[in-house]
Amino acid sequence: MHFRVLSSAILLAATTEATVAFPRSTLNGECTGAGGAPGVCVATASCTQAGGTYISNACPGTANDIKCCVKTSCGSSGQSGDCRWTSQCGSGKSLIENLCPGPNGFKCCVADNTAQPSSGGYNIGEKILAKAKEAEGTPYHWGGGNCKGPTGGGYDCSGLLSWAVCQVTGRDLFTEGLRVTRSMYCASESKLKYKKVPFAQRRAGDAVFFGGACDCASNPEGIHHVGLMMDSDYSMWNALKTGTNVRKDNFKNWSEGACDHVIRFS
Repeated sequence: MHFRVLSSAILLAATTEATVAFPRSTLNGECTGAGGAPGVCVATASCTQAGGTYISNACPGTANDIKCCVKTSCGSSGQSGDCRWTSQCGSGKSLIENLCPGPNGFKCCVADNTAQPSSGGYNIGEKILAKAKEAEGTPYHWGGGNCKGPTGGGYDCSGLLSWAVCQVTGRDLFTEGLRVTRSMYCASESKLKYKKVPFAQRRAGDAVFFGGACDCASNPEGIHHVGLMMDSDYSMWNALKTGTNVRKDNFKNWSEGACDHVIRFS
């Protein structure tokens, strides 16, 4: 008799723990998608119709067709951002309705044009970022990219950036000898025709570089990666490495910090 009571207690405790560890989700509820992106639990058809992508097993307790849907690129009238819950949008941003899957609380979060210094609203760097985001999902290919688009099936980091610059400004960094990451970072401002700004002053649309000490005098070969800042924090848009696609990355906890300066396209 005591054994049965004890067994029942253990079974009840195990059931309770399972319930706590694996809470049920709801339709139109919050979830976490690929790469830690904020998502919403919706039907797969609704997700793809809205231009999103989804992963399985992130909305436990819902019907089989309900998946965690994210949309990492959205925008309107020159504004570009990603879909997230209104509470996650943050200061200096604004929300646009009817661009994201799911309920009204899941909206397109974009940089607030009223906070931009340029009289035209959206600055050149942000236009370059928006163009680069159109290449989302394109495979990484070392040496890939030209003014017309991907080559060899994809882009490398500087190829993606130079393509976007060419598309937005008409300037061909490939033929100017500025296509290689180290050549771009180490070039003088007179050759770049763009400004170099301290990393601490970074903003969306700036080119951010990586390369150890980022020493143009002694070790320019060490400068090996470039991406486009998506905000003034640590999110960037880039073609990272072989085996990945063009995507958003957060470099806050990388073992290698960013170079001392960013390049501002203005």
